[in-house]
Amino acid sequence: MAITNIRPTSTQVAILVILQLIAYAEYRISHQLEWEIDLEWTTWEEYMKKSIRQSIPPPLNRTLHKKFSHLDNLKLFPDLQLRNVSEFAVPIPNYEKMAAVRGKLASSLRRDAWSTCQKLQQRNLTTQQKTRMSAKVLPVIGITVANDTPNNRYLRRILHTIDFHAVGSIVITWYDEHTEAQLLNNEPGLSHKIIEEALSEFIERFGFSELNWREAVIDANNAAKNYDDDTATSNIQLASSTSLELFSQTTTSIHQYCLYRTESNQQQSEALSNCQNELLILRFPTNLGCSVGVNNPLFTHPTSPYWLIANYDIAYPPKILTNMGLSVQNTLQYMPELAVQTFGYIYGRGQLENPWSNFVMTSCAVARVGVWDEDIYPAYYEDDDFRDRIRYVLGRWIDDYGLNEVGYEDAPTKRMEDAHLIRYQTDRTVAVAHGPLSAETYISGTHDTMQKVENEEQEEKERNRNRGFLSLFVQRKIDTSLSNTEHSLHYESLRWKTVRELADTESYFRCKHGNLPDPGEFGEDTLRYFGWNDRFLLPFINETRVDRLRNAQQSNYTTRMSENDLSSWSRWSFNATRRNCVHKNSNILLSLPHTEDVVELEERSNFTNELRRKCAVC
Repeated sequence: MAITNIRPTSTQVAILVILQLIAYAEYRISHQLEWEIDLEWTTWEEYMKKSIRQSIPPPLNRTLHKKFSHLDNLKLFPDLQLRNVSEFAVPIPNYEKMAAVRGKLASSLRRDAWSTCQKLQQRNLTTQQKTRMSAKVLPVIGITVANDTPNNRYLRRILHTIDFHAVGSIVITWYDEHTEAQLLNNEPGLSHKIIEEALSEFIERFGFSELNWREAVIDANNAAKNYDDDTATSNIQLASSTSLELFSQTTTSIHQYCLYRTESNQQQSEALSNCQNELLILRFPTNLGCSVGVNNPLFTHPTSPYWLIANYDIAYPPKILTNMGLSVQNTLQYMPELAVQTFGYIYGRGQLENPWSNFVMTSCAVARVGVWDEDIYPAYYEDDDFRDRIRYVLGRWIDDYGLNEVGYEDAPTKRMEDAHLIRYQTDRTVAVAHGPLSAETYISGTHDTMQKVENEEQEEKERNRNRGFLSLFVQRKIDTSLSNTEHSLHYESLRWKTVRELADTESYFRCKHGNLPDPGEFGEDTLRYFGWNDRFLLPFINETRVDRLRNAQQSNYTTRMSENDLSSWSRWSFNATRRNCVHKNSNILLSLPHTEDVVELEERSNFTNELRRKCAVC
């Protein structure tokens, strides 16, 4: 039986087309709002990224004057000799002196923060006062930088997106780390060159004038007048010379600059009233960690009502800094106990991402909760520690109902309320960029850079293996030359990884708090709720952990902790012994010869674990 082709009639085709059109129309109508919102967000995100790119000028077409010699580090290491120097070891600074200096800074800050907090809460802001404060709605911004690359140049980006009308003082903490061989052979590291270029260009482009901070007649009491005296003429608060004098005992160098309202040939003391913006650069000979970088602008400007803390890979679209400052001022009027206000990003569609890359700390938070724990270093968990300390000391325990379910029998019956202390603002008016502008979600610029370096190194190793016998010579060349750009990046990445591994911030946090931060039932960041199960039912009940941590403290400033004393969680700490241990053993590990032998790698891993336990505090 023959099979014939059956073709639909014209009527059937017409009906089919009509049905398809109806289905498409229904689908379009049902998804129209979703499409329009998505298109609106995408258009806005691209506009914000474009505005940032347009804010960054091309490099100056001239040779920049070098202002920050890496050889300044040598003054801190007079005993460094040419013989037996290492290409992979960074000289160890005097951590004991650093602990003593930073203890004095922390003590002074606490007193000033208490005074400023009380005055702010007692002050009834009049229209005149609001106008005067809005001249610089963000008195101080603190930025910490250690590593930067030719491709990213994040420090240059953030500097050129800072609005001088909104920000008063810019405090840069620069970890200008060099190995012994780099210092004695006069070979500046790759990150040093990139950061020096960014700072030098910024200073020359905008015409900053350097001050002799030792001769400037500015101290904490005079600086405080900028906030207490309604007739004060200065728009900014200059750094405390008392603080800078203390800092000078442990820094590589201190550079203080002013951007004046008009050019003036007056003497420095008379021209300071014309200073519209301050740039303060604190250089340190080694990477002291995130917490030290956060605390430094607090120490240099101890009477500020609040401080903006920003990652160096943040970038601000036009007018956003003004919006942020005005928002903080408005928030303080209806949330007088505000401790922290954080801001969202141009990606994320209004959802909260990492809240600790661009945030404001208030003087009241510092007065009652203290500064960031400098024993949690080099990074990770220091932000969780500060957030939880805010809750420990200032939060409210309230009943939490509905938890008597299967699987949650051991959950706490109390919930910690912190909405009056921490504000998470994610609307478009304060959204900033973080990391690469191509990011569609939260990406740490530092982590992204270090991960790329590690990936590229692994790819290079694979290529070398495929080349056979010649790979031995190629690999050896890469391993023994820090002057090579790619290997210089790899060394900086590897040192960061090694210090993190030996410092073991995760274990330190467990020791201090009892458990790691709870990611929430579904992995989300828990913002309003403490952890489940054994983290704590009530704070301070685990005397064993508190005793172990108390006994492990070695700094010159730490005093005896009391389980019944809330302020014990607010005390500053800097364990010089632990830092010496981590630094010394990081040098040892990095100086070991490169190997890919399985047995040797296992031995090195065991050795690393042994050193980590040796440097642990509990």
